[in-house]
Amino acid sequence: MKNRFAEILKKECEKKGISLTQLSKLSHIPRATLQDWSTGTEPKVEQLKKVSDSLEVSMHYLLFEKEDPLAKIEEQQIKLEDLFSGDIRISIQKIKRINNE
Repeated sequence: MKNRFAEILKKECEKKGISLTQLSKLSHIPRATLQDWSTGTEPKVEQLKKVSDSLEVSMHYLLFEKEDPLAKIEEQQIKLEDLFSGDIRISIQKIKRINNE
């Protein structure tokens, strides 16, 4: 997976038209660190996040070159939570019929 990661990273940089030097500036990760990844050094999660944000792709995509199948489920859950978030107050009043006899 190490070499695969380096291939995916290179491909994404090419797609975006940026060099490792430019990616280094965007992600605030030293160029030498980015270069080390192509030789098999594994990125730390924090570094992977910075690079994925800079390239505007998910971390899952950088590792597997496909989108995370669970991402859509999480997105739906977030939407549902947003729908029900906040202060919801329901007032129920009992209506009693009074007979005027």
